[in-house]
Amino acid sequence: MDIYKIKFSGSTEIDHHLDLKKDYSVVLKRCAIKSANKKLTEEDEGSIYTYSMESLDEATLICEGQTIKGSAKSASKKLRGAIWHKAEELGIEDFEKFYQETVTKIIIDLDKIIN
Repeated sequence: MDIYKIKFSGSTEIDHHLDLKKDYSVVLKRCAIKSANKKLTEEDEGSIYTYSMESLDEATLICEGQTIKGSAKSASKKLRGAIWHKAEELGIEDFEKFYQETVTKIIIDLDKIIN
């Protein structure tokens, strides 16, 4: 029998402190699949599929009737995150150097990207 799992990542900014003794429900507005992995179960009777998803938009926390809205990351933070994921995918060790080179390429090729 196959097993399907989802791992969530991402962050959102809130303007309230959270009570560490309470449980919160989280509503994610929009997520994207960043990776998918498949491995066989130990009993070899199926596979375990693990999807890694990243929150792309606002998140809402709900606890005992209280709603706390989180704000989405800025576009620059999203770009930095996307470049970080690409660096991980490519096995880049010096992220800052890779980031600066990538941003420079975007600036140089902006006309090609927009058109």
